[in-house]
Amino acid sequence: MRASLSICIILLAVFILNVSGDNSTNDAGFENRISTFLTRSKTRSRRTQACRRSVQKNCSSSTKTCARLGKANICQAFQNDCQRQLSNCDNKKFYRKVELNLCRGMPIAVVRPCGSG
Repeated sequence: MRASLSICIILLAVFILNVSGDNSTNDAGFENRISTFLTRSKTRSRRTQACRRSVQKNCSSSTKTCARLGKANICQAFQNDCQRQLSNCDNKKFYRKVELNLCRGMPIAVVRPCGSG
């Protein structure tokens, strides 16, 4: 009984020392990760703004456009191709232009399986 209690105390002490040692090294790592995240976020924001300005300056489409989400069988009808290009500036989703018949009957800005309209 006494031996098992001694072993538990030793293991607990080793665990506590291990955890406290990890915390001191992880604090700097955590700060570095936050700094990197904020830097990337600022860069991404600048890229998004530059992309939006470019689309607004150069795009002049006025006809309805159908776009597929990546390679998935999910489509969305856009009011015009400029709207599709603007949505691609966000870098979260990428819509590529496809034949308009895949969005036939679909309301604008509603995501549905391609050809289901």
